Amino acid sequence: MKRSVSILLGVLMLGSAGCDPVHSDAVDALGGEAQGVRPGPLHRPGQPCLVCHDGAFGDPGEFSVAGTIFERPGSKQPVSGATVSLTDATGSSFRIVTNAAGNFYMTPAQWNPTYPVTVTLTADGLTVPMQTSIGRSGACATCHFDPEGPTSPGHVSVMLDDGGTPP
Repeated sequence: MKRSVSILLGVLMLGSAGCDPVHSDAVDALGGEAQGVRPGPLHRPGQPCLVCHDGAFGDPGEFSVAGTIFERPGSKQPVSGATVSLTDATGSSFRIVTNAAGNFYMTPAQWNPTYPVTVTLTADGLTVPMQTSIGRSGACATCHFDPEGPTSPGHVSVMLDDGGTPP
């Protein structure tokens, strides 16, 4: 009898977690996968990775920090091989290199920062520090989304459209 009750409670808890309308709406807002790109390290560049990689169900796996680096604000050209250097409030630091889609990500087992976090990008001989710190979310696209405007600085890029570097 106890085992049946435990199993029933487990199923009910799992079912109710999957019915979170706010989370479901956020996932639905991402839209479908790009044609020809399978789910994995190269998918969904520029999207808020932690919407799905939040650790709620274990699959997909949890990320502590994740994002995408693009070449310029007016371009969706990814930067492969950029180094993303992060330092948290305790002085702990982590460096990671972007993949072919411009994506980078780390799991909490690799690095679990204490906010705020500062960020510096290095690519093609350019070093660009982020002007503000990350205050609470490891998903870069939480703040850096398109279009650029009053609520977002636009996607993360290492150069300006005129070839200069961000201030």
